[in-house]
Amino acid sequence: MQKEEKIVVVLLLMALGSLAVAFWTFSLDLGETSASSDSVAQKDSALSLEGLVLQIEPTKSGGNLLLKLDSTPMTVFVPASAGAIELQKQLHVGDRIRIRGTVSDFQGQEELKISRAIDVQRLGT
Repeated sequence: MQKEEKIVVVLLLMALGSLAVAFWTFSLDLGETSASSDSVAQKDSALSLEGLVLQIEPTKSGGNLLLKLDSTPMTVFVPASAGAIELQKQLHVGDRIRIRGTVSDFQGQEELKISRAIDVQRLGT
């Protein structure tokens, strides 16, 4: 092989290595959540999400809880019957959580409804 051919081979290997590292890095980020803000969830379908808690807000009546996560535009609704009061005491803004629920519609807006307190797992802060 000529010197120029060796240089071309080395440069090609470096480019392929960079692409492989980029693919590996970005594919790990995509695998962390089951849904993204771009995905369209079907009504009454089960959905799992993971994200940081941005807001924790009790409802004005009924003892329910509303959560906002950084990973979805949907509001997470925790009814009182699913342990909203317990979760309000356990969760803090900035906590990373994993949740499972059912997509439902409330006043024209999609929300993720939690049916049991164990469907909300605190992963850390």
